[in-house]
Amino acid sequence: MRAGPVAVMNVAFAAFALTMLAAATAGAQGRRAELNGVWILADTPTIEMTLTPAGEAARAAYNYLTDDPGMQCIPATITRVMHTPSPPIEVRLRDTEVEINYEFMDVRRRVPMAPGLAPAKAPPAVAKWPHLGRSAAHWDGDVLVIETVDHRAGVLDTLGAPGLAQSVQMRTEERFIPAGNRMRVVVTHYDPVYYAQPLVVTFRYLKLPDGEILPWDCTPEKANYVQFPERGK
Repeated sequence: MRAGPVAVMNVAFAAFALTMLAAATAGAQGRRAELNGVWILADTPTIEMTLTPAGEAARAAYNYLTDDPGMQCIPATITRVMHTPSPPIEVRLRDTEVEINYEFMDVRRRVPMAPGLAPAKAPPAVAKWPHLGRSAAHWDGDVLVIETVDHRAGVLDTLGAPGLAQSVQMRTEERFIPAGNRMRVVVTHYDPVYYAQPLVVTFRYLKLPDGEILPWDCTPEKANYVQFPERGK
């Protein structure tokens, strides 16, 4: 039996649709792959915040000589790690996880990508520093999204906006947005204890074609102000 013109048209349309879907999928995978590589900050990050009275009080009471975890070679938060202007970061996409390595403080982050995985059910993203929270990743189109919970109460940022605090209620969303040899990372912190509105930090990166992550090798003897009091002057 010979197919009628309508049937032929339907088959042709279906084939065209499959071709377009395959092309779109390949294009999406290509754009996602742009995130792979070593990156360096391109300019000064921007910060949008509205503090609660508790947030204002915490910031006023902050003393970087005694309250900055970095003085003991401890990364306060991932946002603090990213705020350091010169050390690069590395992003590697895997089938079941996202690997992000930060030169500052030798932070090695492993974020699982599993459908339906809640961040609270994930293991600590940085085995050496469990206070940096539990994270899970997923794709929103070409944008890599990482959600993090289980933050430890303490200091959120000691450099970009010194003295910002965080509570155990805080949850964080990071959006890694590829654009060729540029990448934008938008970090949103939700913490009703210290912020009347979500705290948003936007980082802009440039890819380093031959970049590599080197050892930071921080030691408290070289990092703190007890050994070198003139730094605090």
